[in-house]
Amino acid sequence: MSKDNFEGVVRSTLGKAEQVVGEVSQDQSTVSQGRYDEAAGKVPSAIGNAKDAISSSADAVSALDFSSLQEEIAKLTQMVSDLVQKQASSARTQIMDAVGSAADNISQSTSVAQDKLQSLEAEVGSSVQKNPWSAVLVAALVGLFVGRLT
Repeated sequence: MSKDNFEGVVRSTLGKAEQVVGEVSQDQSTVSQGRYDEAAGKVPSAIGNAKDAISSSADAVSALDFSSLQEEIAKLTQMVSDLVQKQASSARTQIMDAVGSAADNISQSTSVAQDKLQSLEAEVGSSVQKNPWSAVLVAALVGLFVGRLT
């Protein structure tokens, strides 16, 4: 019980007693003064109650266990870190797979292009062997055309 609360209770109790004395002696002034003192005693008592409530609330807040909260935050941080590492590893694997697929596709395309170039070279070679004069005429026309462009 705080000092304010104690003083308020004492003044309120004295006011009640004064009120009873005034009623017994039939003195309206004493009854009125007793009522005033009783009411005036309730104000410090209410202030004391408020201070007690605030004090007990502050004690309750200070009694909270922050160490368990810190442990939970540390666990959550570790879980998030693990999740980020797993996601990064998964993304890295997907990128490496995509790069490997692209390299395989490029290699296959290069092989196909080389095969086509070799078959074209063989066709041109056999065509020149079959018709050498046609090949000379085509070469001369291409030479004249290139000469005209420059």
